[in-house]
Amino acid sequence: MTPQLTPGRVMVLTASVLVVLGLAWILIHIRAIIILLVLGILFAAAIEPLTFRLRRRGFSRGQAILTVYAGIIAVLALVLYLVVPPLVNQATSLIDQIPSILTDLRDQAASSDNEFIRTSGTRTLNRAIAAYDDFRNSPNIESSQAIEYATTAVGALFTIVSTMVVAFYWMTEKAIIKRLVLGLVPLDKRDRAHSLWDEVEFRLGGWTRGQLFLCLVIGVLSAIGYFILGLDFWLALGIFAGITEIIPFFGPIIGGTAATMIALTVSWQKALAVIVFVVLLQQLESAFLVPRVMRNAVGMTPLTVILAVLIGGALYGPLGSILAIPIGAAAQVFIQDILRSRADDPDSIIREASQTEGNELHGSVHPPPMRADRNDTGRSEASS
Repeated sequence: MTPQLTPGRVMVLTASVLVVLGLAWILIHIRAIIILLVLGILFAAAIEPLTFRLRRRGFSRGQAILTVYAGIIAVLALVLYLVVPPLVNQATSLIDQIPSILTDLRDQAASSDNEFIRTSGTRTLNRAIAAYDDFRNSPNIESSQAIEYATTAVGALFTIVSTMVVAFYWMTEKAIIKRLVLGLVPLDKRDRAHSLWDEVEFRLGGWTRGQLFLCLVIGVLSAIGYFILGLDFWLALGIFAGITEIIPFFGPIIGGTAATMIALTVSWQKALAVIVFVVLLQQLESAFLVPRVMRNAVGMTPLTVILAVLIGGALYGPLGSILAIPIGAAAQVFIQDILRSRADDPDSIIREASQTEGNELHGSVHPPPMRADRNDTGRSEASS
């Protein structure tokens, strides 16, 4: 029976819609803060095992977190000390050689047997050379643009520091926050909510640690491979490949394309060798590294990952594409739990049985929908 729409009910419904719209408006305007909070939670989930080990050795939570921070900063400082000088030299040399690189690519395109490459490729490279010459002769960097560049650099540093601060306070106050959130859940469902919290945290931490490890491995292997192949700017290209590895699907293509373009200035044979190396490296990552590093930390299907990446990119650009995977994984945990609880609901089973009996009485028998096996699902979730 449809409830009657009284004036009071209309007012309540209107107020509810206005509240939802108001919350949506607030979330849109504070999305930068939400992104910062998500980054802090991901970073906290990534270093949680290290802090837990230190706490077992007698450290307090704050001391353990600060010790991990000190170790991370020391490692980064050592890496920067070893990498920055040769990287600066290679970057300077690359900038100086950009005109010759573009000219070589244009000459190769002009002498190509393929008509499309000979016409469109040559035209595109001519435009690139002209644009680079104009920029180098008259950069046209106004004071407002200089301020914007400086603000961007300061903003990136502020984001890193803010992420570490958010992660620190999230980890120190997580027990209180968790107790407050679980206190809002009915008592009979509190254990289930507690397990969902732990599973989401486990998946987020596993994804973050695995992704950072993959970036490190791909960057190191790429640099070594490019060095063995005798490719110029091998260190810069290796670091670029490691950074772009964090971009789902398109990152490896971007990193491999940059190395291939540099190799093309030498010969097509070297470019082909680079392509073969990049393809083999991606096969190694897909067949060996990802299954062992991730170990179902995210547990999303390829179609779900693609949709999450596209939606995240449409909403917040490259950063949204990166954060879409852990956020989608967390949402998938809740969806799977809802589906399992619905499949194990006795009332739903009785309704399905009644519907089947009714179909049999009417002469149309349809097989009942398959239900997820609780034990098998539980074992798979536990193993992840």
